[in-house]
Amino acid sequence: MDEDAYRQTYHEVNENYCVFEKGILTSQAQCSKCQKMLIAEREAANCTDLPSQQICKQYLEKMKEQARFSLKLSDTRKMLGHAKAIKVQIGSLRGLYHAMHPEQSVPVPIPEIAGLIEEGIARYGALENLPFGQIIPAINTYEGRKKRSRKK
Repeated sequence: MDEDAYRQTYHEVNENYCVFEKGILTSQAQCSKCQKMLIAEREAANCTDLPSQQICKQYLEKMKEQARFSLKLSDTRKMLGHAKAIKVQIGSLRGLYHAMHPEQSVPVPIPEIAGLIEEGIARYGALENLPFGQIIPAINTYEGRKKRSRKK
């Protein structure tokens, strides 16, 4: 299956995609509202709760906006490449977890994405009030999988 056909099929059968799909599929985060599925022998993640999906979308948009300078983004509306998307997804969750539970080490994988974001909103009153001063450094310092060196 070519990539264009795959993307079209993906959007047709996974309308309620999980916005943290990359983090979930790389086993760096978990969510009780996520359901994994196979599309053309590839794994995808679906959100089973539309209100939570909207909150997660808003959260990620806010994180991209707040980390724009450190990610060297001129336009936050553009799709991020895989490495930057993982950096925003997992780095921001790790930063939020640490801000909410400073006495604990951040677990791997992050155990409950939607619950963590909802807990943050409940504690700080709104997405705009989250402790960005603690979250953004976690995005900056998060390193995904190291590049493999090619041996010739």
